[in-house]
Amino acid sequence: MRARAVLLGALSFAVILAAWEIVSRAGLISPFFISRPTLIAAAIGQSARSGDLAQSVGVTLAEFGAGFGAAIVVGLALGVAAGWFSVVEYAIDPFIWFVYSAPLIAFYPLFVLWLGLGPGTVIAISFLLSVTPITVNTLTGIRNVSPTLQVAARSFGARPQDVLWKVVLPASVPMIAAGLRLGIGRALTGVVIAELFVPSGGLGSSIAYNGGLLRTTEMLASLMVIVVLGVLCTQALSAVESHFDSWRTGPGL
Repeated sequence: MRARAVLLGALSFAVILAAWEIVSRAGLISPFFISRPTLIAAAIGQSARSGDLAQSVGVTLAEFGAGFGAAIVVGLALGVAAGWFSVVEYAIDPFIWFVYSAPLIAFYPLFVLWLGLGPGTVIAISFLLSVTPITVNTLTGIRNVSPTLQVAARSFGARPQDVLWKVVLPASVPMIAAGLRLGIGRALTGVVIAELFVPSGGLGSSIAYNGGLLRTTEMLASLMVIVVLGVLCTQALSAVESHFDSWRTGPGL
C-alpha cells in the first residue's frame, strides 16, 4: 500500500511536469512567465557545478536549523510546563496567542534594528513563526491524555515524574509530532521570507535577486530547491516520529 501511494504520487507529479513542459514549449504561456522544467533542471545543475547552490543551501539550512532547533527546545519546554502546571499556562497564554496572531513580518524593521541585516534577523523570524505551533500542540497533547491512564499509573504507586515521563509524554507523541510538522513549514517559511529582505546569501536571497532581474528560470530553480528541502525535512521528521512511536506503544505505557 505504501509503495502504491508513493508510485501514484510520483506519477501525478510527473504528469504535472509534463503538462508544464508541453504548455511552455507550445507557446500557450510564455516561458518568460513560467519557464520550463527542463530549463529549471539545467539551471539547478549549473548552479550545483559552480558551487553556488551548495553555498546557498548551506546558509539557508544553517539559519533554518538554528531557528527551528531553538523553537523545538523552547516550544517543548513551554508546552510540557504549561500542560503539566496550570499556573504556567495562565502566565504564558497571552504571549503565545500574541505571537501566534500577530503579523510577525510587520516587526521586521524592529528585528533589523535589534539584530542587524544578517543571520540573526532571519533566525529570529524563523524561531517566532515556528515556536507557537510546537508549544500549543505539546500543551494540548498533554492536557488531552486520558485521566484514567494517569489514575491507573498512580494506583500502582507511580510518582508524579513517572506519570509524566511514562504515561503523559508517550501518549502525547502524536500531537507533539503534529506540532513539529507544522513548525517545520513555518520555520522554513520564516527563513525564506526573511532572506527576501536580508542579503544573507541563502535561497531566499537568490529568489529576490533573480526576481529583481526578471530571471524566471533561476528564480524558480531556487524555489524548487526550497520545496525539496521542505519535503526532505518533513520526511526526516516522520522517521523520527516512527522511532518515538515505539516509546508511545512500548512497555512504558
